[in-house]
Amino acid sequence: FRIAIHSSCIVRDGRAYLFLGESGTGKSTHTRLWQTYLPGASLLNDDSPIVAVDKEGCVWAYGSPWSGKTPCWRQACYPLGGCVRLAQAPQNRIRRLSPLEAMAAIHPSCPPLFAYDEKLYDGICRTLDRLLARVPLYYMGCLPDEEAARLSCATLSQSTH
Repeated sequence: FRIAIHSSCIVRDGRAYLFLGESGTGKSTHTRLWQTYLPGASLLNDDSPIVAVDKEGCVWAYGSPWSGKTPCWRQACYPLGGCVRLAQAPQNRIRRLSPLEAMAAIHPSCPPLFAYDEKLYDGICRTLDRLLARVPLYYMGCLPDEEAARLSCATLSQSTH
């Protein structure tokens, strides 16, 4: 099962990372900061990357043609190394979410109309459950600055190595 997740997806060191949040939260700004301050960071998708869990349990992020205002669609896929739910805040802080918090953080970024189709909604929930069993999800309150990009990168890099 594959899910389009409303997020901005950056790639660095062979892994993809999703930044989730409401419109206007700073997802695109945060990935732009990665590209500016972190060598080797590149944008995979800026609005709706596709996420899938394969039969072996590996979680993958794919580029999709739905990339919002940024025409950056790339036909590529990378292992998903982590997800971060962003919020604007007066200082930069990040923490890993519990499984229940993680589900509550990622669920709103999935296509809402699928909730009205039992089969599709069941597939989304099963896929999210498998994803969250393998990929860490964080909450980050942050400023739109270099320190925020470096903090999220350092945290995500530690969780995948």
